[in-house]
Amino acid sequence: MLINKNLSKVAVLLTALFLIAMNSLCEAQQYSVTVSAGDLDRNESIVSFYFPDAVEPGVYSMSSETSGSVYLQVGENNHGWFILDELSAGNSRTYRVDMAQVAVSSNVTKSLDANTVTFRANGNDVISYYHGYNSPPDELDDRYKRGGYIHPVMSPNGVVLSNHLNPMHPHHSGIWSAWTRTRFQGRTPDFWNVHSNTGRVDQADSLEVAWEGPVHAGFRAKHHFVDLSASAPVIALNEEWEVKVYPTVGNGKFHVFDLKVTQTVNTSQPLVLPEYRYGGVGFRGHGDWDDPENGTFLTPEGLGRDGHGSRVRWTHIGGHSDGELAGISILGHPSNFRHPQTVRIHPNEPFFNYAPTQLGEMIIEPGSPYVVNYRYITYDGEPDPEAIDRMWQEYAYPPGVTVRKQ
Repeated sequence: MLINKNLSKVAVLLTALFLIAMNSLCEAQQYSVTVSAGDLDRNESIVSFYFPDAVEPGVYSMSSETSGSVYLQVGENNHGWFILDELSAGNSRTYRVDMAQVAVSSNVTKSLDANTVTFRANGNDVISYYHGYNSPPDELDDRYKRGGYIHPVMSPNGVVLSNHLNPMHPHHSGIWSAWTRTRFQGRTPDFWNVHSNTGRVDQADSLEVAWEGPVHAGFRAKHHFVDLSASAPVIALNEEWEVKVYPTVGNGKFHVFDLKVTQTVNTSQPLVLPEYRYGGVGFRGHGDWDDPENGTFLTPEGLGRDGHGSRVRWTHIGGHSDGELAGISILGHPSNFRHPQTVRIHPNEPFFNYAPTQLGEMIIEPGSPYVVNYRYITYDGEPDPEAIDRMWQEYAYPPGVTVRKQ
């Protein structure tokens, strides 16, 4: 009995010493974060970085002697995000991170129902994603009952910018992803034109994860590219979407959200994508824009619909939706394959997508995922090319960050 009591005392002592050591370690693991503007004047910049050590996901506070405090949102893999209010070109600023988590209301929120998850920035709807099924009208058959796409896309003033289940092109679904001309295992499934009955894209296992926070909200979801041309359906491609929705910027003028698409072949055979004029991540504009006189396009070079086939860093599409003028610009990231990617701009309809297959055949090989990143900004009124280009520069060349342990 005496031995057991002594062992119990030793165990209690060791536990206490362990907790004291862990608390001391946590207190010692303080960080400073230095952000550098580089060659650009920064204004409401979305900044991200990685901590060198494990940090619990959550919300923290960072403070600077010159500019006060900001919220830091830490997610998986020690990845931190914050909004830099402003910083002039050539300057830098250092923040000290308070490693005690804080309770704070989210600037970007989510609401979930049986079929969609909707994200709001500063109280206004930004996008909804179909993690479940849509509801096709009676004139469309079950081939068009699906999910795995974004609709509606909203302007800051609440104008609907996207369209889906359009009788003219019911396979066009807001913001969606598909490949058109392909070769797989000796067959040629078309995942874009679902009415061809050779392929389709379906959501897989519903919604993987969704979150909200002061810096961003978002979700991850998985899709299957299903080859229907085989004797039995075959999943040719696995796709993951990661979407981040940010607070409204520019004094409420812009909604901002990012889409990262990762595609991995599901078998030991590659998916071959022959040269073709469209395919990839598409956008279908509001039904009112079906009138070519009402829907407009703009590229950085000042081109409209004649910008089809050009290689651009961003493209605007807009028009009057229910009488209100609004638009969206889709920004391509420099890391994307064949950047700046060529674009498909339809000669009459409000359809757009970056189409890297215009430049020749592509192959998605086993063990080598195809990854693309796009940023979407929405606004009301006429497009401001200077502001759009400035936001592309922010996206393409974010501020530099150095993290140091104190």
